[in-house]
Amino acid sequence: MTPNDRFLRLGAAHRRQVHLSLCADVLPTWTDYVRGNPAALRYRDSVVGMRHHVDVELPIDALEAARAGVDPTNIGGRYLEPIAALQDDDLTFPDPVEFAYYAIYNCFRKYVSGEDIADWLIVNQALAVHDPGEAAQRLTRAIDGVDPVTGEGVSSGG
Repeated sequence: MTPNDRFLRLGAAHRRQVHLSLCADVLPTWTDYVRGNPAALRYRDSVVGMRHHVDVELPIDALEAARAGVDPTNIGGRYLEPIAALQDDDLTFPDPVEFAYYAIYNCFRKYVSGEDIADWLIVNQALAVHDPGEAAQRLTRAIDGVDPVTGEGVSSGG
């Protein structure tokens, strides 16, 4: 059975843990980018011409909120401007960074805002951050990291 088939056969709690694992895996792509590119974190929106600065903590906060299932710091509201800017091409990131940003955003929307986000969309976005040849291995690792009884993430020990 392929990793894709295995994922699609998981129950909702297991899929959630796979999503959280894959998003945690892509978070360093975001954090590494924002540390090294401060100029890329400023943009001007084309609608009213206002200058904006990217909230570098937003994906970190969003992933924590998705884990907890609550939005304690208005993460949903904080995403409104940068998502609009990305869609209007006022703000651009390299593809892997953008995929990481959207994967975490959609994970937040699904598990905190209760939006009907397709399970496979989050998986696709998170896997698109990496080399395509790594996708099956990364998905397998995320699936194998979920306890089949509880649906919670398990540590690999060490």
